Amino acid sequence: MFKFRLISVSRRLLLVLAGQSIALALSLAPAFPLDSGWAETEGGRMRLVIDPVPRDDEMIAGFLDIELAPGWKTYWRDPGSAGIPPTLDFSENKGVAFLAMDYPAPVRVDDGYAIWAGYTAPVRFPLTFQRTASGDAQIHARAFIGICEKICVPFQADLVVDLPADPAGATLTEHNSIRQAVDAAFARLPESAGPDFSLETVLLDREGMHLTISAKLPAFRPSGVDPELFVAGPDGFAFAPPKLTRDEGGQAEWTVRVDPPSGMAEDSDALPLDIVVTLGQRAIGQSISADPAAKN
Repeated sequence: MFKFRLISVSRRLLLVLAGQSIALALSLAPAFPLDSGWAETEGGRMRLVIDPVPRDDEMIAGFLDIELAPGWKTYWRDPGSAGIPPTLDFSENKGVAFLAMDYPAPVRVDDGYAIWAGYTAPVRFPLTFQRTASGDAQIHARAFIGICEKICVPFQADLVVDLPADPAGATLTEHNSIRQAVDAAFARLPESAGPDFSLETVLLDREGMHLTISAKLPAFRPSGVDPELFVAGPDGFAFAPPKLTRDEGGQAEWTVRVDPPSGMAEDSDALPLDIVVTLGQRAIGQSISADPAAKN
């Protein structure tokens, strides 16, 4: 009897300690002078972080910060057939126009029910804005994401950051901390295509409704690592998980089944795509149009 009670207490203690470890992991992120504060749900939390000082190009930068508890995941821009892509509505901004949201390279996730593109660790989505008026301003995001463990949880929150009329009023230490964090978020985006790592062909077969995509791969590649392809397109289009059909001689090729929206004409305009190719720690990203007349 004593042994049974000891084991039972130990299990309860382990559960308590596990819960405390998750809470501690989610509490370690630093506070910034201009963030919205955390909105929390089961399995994670999110906030908006803004650097109020304009860059050399007069743009204002920031990021959507998503912290995930161990074992939880969230989605890329194209989450597959049943996911929830991250969505930000900035229609209630005051004196600031939203310009762009960028996406770090995702990973392939197989949750036993579906295969999709997403993130299995905390992630920061870089954001770009531009002031439209002088004086005090406000960035107001209605954020909607999905986070998943065994089940997926829709997570919606209002995230608000007030921008001062004179952003130079922050101390140098405060400004440096937030500028470094924002710069680091942008640095994690896929690199531009270069001589050693680039897309080579993007062909669309409208009769069979599939893409054939090839890429030149870097000469150095980690042992046992396969290249991965991620494809996103206009609303209404769905892309099956890519099939790697060739990986030799420094080149890789995939086929991707495309499910177009109903009623799409066969002579539609070229299909705009956002494509990411990853190989270990390296990733390239490119926006490109697939010619509907191109044949494999």
